[in-house]
Amino acid sequence: MSERRLSTLGALGRIVIGGTPPADDPAHFGGPIPFITPTDLDGRRNIDGATRTLTELGARMIGASRVPKGSVLLTCIGADLGKTACTGVDAAINQQLAALVVDPPNCPRYVYYDLRARQRELRAAAGGSAQPILTKSGLVRIPIVLPPPRRQQAIVEALGALDDKVELNHRLCVTLAEIAGARFRAQFVDLEAPPDWKHVRLGELFDLDKGLSYRGELLGDTGMRLLGLGDFGARPELDAEDVPRRYGGRHQSRHMVVPGDILIANTDLTQRRELLGAPLRVPHLGESPVLFSHHAFAVRFLPGREGWREFVYFALQQPEFRARAAGFASGTTVLALPRDAVLDHTIALPPERLRQAFSDVTRPLLARIDHAKQESRALVELREHLLPALVSGALAPPQFGDSRPVSELALDAIADSRQ
Repeated sequence: MSERRLSTLGALGRIVIGGTPPADDPAHFGGPIPFITPTDLDGRRNIDGATRTLTELGARMIGASRVPKGSVLLTCIGADLGKTACTGVDAAINQQLAALVVDPPNCPRYVYYDLRARQRELRAAAGGSAQPILTKSGLVRIPIVLPPPRRQQAIVEALGALDDKVELNHRLCVTLAEIAGARFRAQFVDLEAPPDWKHVRLGELFDLDKGLSYRGELLGDTGMRLLGLGDFGARPELDAEDVPRRYGGRHQSRHMVVPGDILIANTDLTQRRELLGAPLRVPHLGESPVLFSHHAFAVRFLPGREGWREFVYFALQQPEFRARAAGFASGTTVLALPRDAVLDHTIALPPERLRQAFSDVTRPLLARIDHAKQESRALVELREHLLPALVSGALAPPQFGDSRPVSELALDAIADSRQ
């Protein structure tokens, strides 16, 4: 413990505050340079690419906002303040991000893990205003306790072993989902439906329940998990670190779902219509049932129609349905999808033997995805318990006197934290 020393973020290296070139000139965007924004900080350790890019001209406009590979990123404004990641490539960052370019011999990845364990502290340092912000002058003064560089590296390796497995599981899930989706398209979308296929309304397969209209002040750490609009995204699956908040208010049975149920987003808080109609399979969160909010519909299969679950799940992902959902959206600020727009959508149903064959192949793939995501959530929980203990020095990494596996160390850390 005596080897640990107190320092500040400003003393570790160079702090870079991001910027954005003028948006009214399209010549600034669409080039080869990754332009990282808070949206790209989605739980990954390394950001190897970005949704947006800049041209060389655009990058020159904000030359002081370019950062090298290995920089530590920190969201410094808004609701996501305190989210962290590392750059896996040379990039530019926007004005909602700061980057710390750590000088040797300190380890950038250690700084990343330290800041990751202190998100609440960082938010408190930003103040309690409606739009919290960490300025550069505030960032340079933030304290950090540094073990010797060799111990920093040992801590990074211990935590990285867990993150490596989480990332491997994520790639597996993406691959399996792509295989199942490609099979659906090849069997039921790319070919013209034969005459013996029956065209039906989705309402002939299922009904819809709307979720719970909740009170924000009752969201917290007690009650049942509440799935909401934030749990929907570009992929129809929850990531390992997406753990919904709990709700302590009243609810009814129609507001509850169980793992494997299908939700459909019926709201979009923007005008981009990216989430409207997006399906989500209810994940295994270690408890069942869970609640879902009024921003989603729950699919309730009619008697005798349950066997179409896998088919319907993939049918809801197809561009035809998503375009219909976007076209039926109403509202000036918050877009809403009427339930009839879903129930009246027509699809072609294949014969029972083809449906059964598809389900027989797809169910094991979805079950493997569920298993991998459950494992990843357990690993994330282990990491989150290990992280503060290792960073604070209360727990030594395996290379420093403890030969037990990382997972065993984590279990002890969890036990200690619950005493």
